Amino acid sequence: MSTLDARSRGTGTLFVVAALTTLGAVILGSVVCATDSSAACPNWPGCYPGQIGPEAHLNPVLEFVHRVVAVSTGPLLLVAALLGLRDRNRLVRFAPWLALVGALVAGVLGMLTVTRGISKTAAAIDLGFSLVAMIAITLAAVLVLRGPATWRPRRAPLAWAAVGALFGFHILSIFVAGPGSLTRCVSWPVWRQLDADGTPVLQWLRLALAAVAVVLAVFTAVRALRRRDTRMIAAVVLLLIVTELILGLTVLAGGGAGTELKGLYAALAGAILGGLTWIATLSSTDPEKQLQSR
Repeated sequence: MSTLDARSRGTGTLFVVAALTTLGAVILGSVVCATDSSAACPNWPGCYPGQIGPEAHLNPVLEFVHRVVAVSTGPLLLVAALLGLRDRNRLVRFAPWLALVGALVAGVLGMLTVTRGISKTAAAIDLGFSLVAMIAITLAAVLVLRGPATWRPRRAPLAWAAVGALFGFHILSIFVAGPGSLTRCVSWPVWRQLDADGTPVLQWLRLALAAVAVVLAVFTAVRALRRRDTRMIAAVVLLLIVTELILGLTVLAGGGAGTELKGLYAALAGAILGGLTWIATLSSTDPEKQLQSR
């Protein structure tokens, strides 16, 4: 079950919950961005001055739920980091601490986004640390669940390249995006240049990087279908990719979309990155070593 000395199922569950909560914070953050919900709760930590909870409307509820989930990641990651210190795997000992730092930095910048506003550079740092936190704790959670196994990232170079390409693409998107553009959120491109965004050169670079990321992501998912331990999540990731491409090609590129579709578009992008990270980590462990150790 786990490389932890106690081999506790509770430890594995805690790591998975921490990973899913961190992924949830990333997805909800992207949905908040895509639906322009961040300004719906202009106060911090309460939604309004003198009132903690939001009004019963979509945007303030989204923003407030995102805050609750994001704040919840801190204690979960801290417990995971402390438990990970007992693990024989160096990555399990280190990754949760990296995730905790990433979540804390992103949390502070998220608060400043609401209360003061931040620059594009700060927004890129915010997103970057959020994604680092999600990737790091996902990696640790998978390793804990896999149990004694040899970590060999060179066995899955294209899978990690897909994760890296999507990471770089999402960060670049912030610098490309114009004021209020969906491009600034965690989402895939609408497959054409947008008048509201930045210089054409950066837009073309973004589209090129996105095309590379899509090819790598699809190849990774298709290849993962051949493995028993990655087959199910690979099928889910492929379904998410196809849905995301359809939304980008037919709905958004065809004349815009409503609040719900924008939120879905952003949510799927975060879920795809999380799923690919899970596949890359599973593909980087040696199942033969795992079987021998049982």
